[in-house]
Formats: sequence, structure tokens, C-alpha cells
Amino acid sequence: MDTILVVEKSEIPGIAIQCELLLPNGHLQRNFEFDITNIGLRRRLVRRFYGILILQVVFTLPCLELLLKYPLPYNYIMSIAMFLTMFLYTCFYVWREWRRFGPFNYLVLFLTTCIGSFNRSVYLLNLVQSHWVYVYPVILTVEILALMLYSAQERFRFTQIRGISIICIIFGLFLLLAYRLNRVVEVFLGMACTVEAWYVIYDTHFMLCGGHGYNIGPQEYVFAACNIHCDLPKGVWRLMKMLFFNQIMDAIRMFRECFRTEVC
Repeated sequence: MDTILVVEKSEIPGIAIQCELLLPNGHLQRNFEFDITNIGLRRRLVRRFYGILILQVVFTLPCLELLLKYPLPYNYIMSIAMFLTMFLYTCFYVWREWRRFGPFNYLVLFLTTCIGSFNRSVYLLNLVQSHWVYVYPVILTVEILALMLYSAQERFRFTQIRGISIICIIFGLFLLLAYRLNRVVEVFLGMACTVEAWYVIYDTHFMLCGGHGYNIGPQEYVFAACNIHCDLPKGVWRLMKMLFFNQIMDAIRMFRECFRTEVC
């Protein structure tokens, strides 16, 4: 005669605990733990290094003025500048501890300001060589300023979708103003400023949640501002991996299975 073993749910607490860890509150949620647990200190840090980012973007204006007076072969310079930038930022990302403290953090801040302003100017002047290129840094400054002002409150959550909504609203208002001035094309060419602003909030999340392993402190706002630039190669790698490399690997696996599976 067969024996049936009946096990009560309470007799296997390990499974219940594991389910609680995997499915908090009964839903598929993923919780991120910030390195700085205090929301006031965390958002004060964000406001400080967002202010530094605004100053870096403003520095693009004199760089644009200089390159408008002394034009360069932007098609060749842009590719060379991007390659050197990625190489330098990758080195900064890999060897990071030396630039955490002064005076090296200020040196890296100066370098990232100059590099970012030059690359931004070359990219814009490659599109249009007129004084309407000033629209891009102006819109980007207003977008980051709006994000900084939103982080000043602690009542509402600062999610990425809310940050993206703020960015799109600001850009939409500038598009509406450009429509009234019959300058929609010039402003629309600067749409990349929305991508740059989105990258700022995207990397802010990864930086403060330990995604880069910085374990950043509440007073390291200069280090945090430099990280936004130095994390760029990692962000580009994530994007390429998501859009291209994962698809290629899936295609290779499917092709490899063709040699193993039988039709009938």
C-alpha cells in the first residue's frame, strides 16, 4: 500500500522566507538601497553636484563662441575627440580612488569641464554653424536646473519617469516658443539635450545605489560631478549591450541549436 506524505506549510519555513525575499509584498518588485540612507543628505548631494553640472554646461557658451570665430574641420575632429574622450574616461572609471580627494578631484573636474564643453561644441557646430547653437546649452541648463529644484523637496519620490517628464516638459516649452518664433528646426536639432539630461538622472541612480561601487559620501559632490562624465563609457557599453550584443548572442544560440535539435 502506498504511503502518502503530507507536509504542512509551516514545516518548511525556509521556502517561505525565500519567497518573501524574492517576492516582497507578494509582487515582483526590485528594491534599491541607497549608499546614503538619509533622504535629506542624499538630495542635498544631488543638488550640489547638479549645480556643478550646470556650471559645466554654461562653460559651453564661451567655447561655442570661440569655435564660431575660429572654425575647425568638425567631421574629423569629432571622431578623434570622441575616441580620446572614451579612452580617458575609461581610465578615470577604472582607476578611481586617486581622484576622490583633493586636489586631484578638482583637476579631474577641470578636465571633464573642458572635454565636455569642447565635445558638446564640436557636435553642435557639426549640425549648424550659427548662433542658434546656444539654444542647446540653454535648454540643457534649464532642464538640469528644474531637476535640481525638484530634488529640493522630500514629499514626492524622485523616480526616473518623473525626471524624464520634467525634461520633456521643459523641452516642449522651448519647442512651443520656437514655433512662435519660426525656429522649430534649429531647436529640434538640439533634441539631444533631452538625452543628455536623461543620462544625468540615469547615472545618478546607478551612482547613489551602488551600481558603480563608489560608496559615495554625502560631502563628495565634486567627486559625484566628475563621475557623471567618467561613467559615460559604462553607460555606452550598457546601451550597446542591450541593443546589439544581446541580440547577436541570441542569434548565435539559435543558430547553434540548429545543429542539435531534430525536426521529427
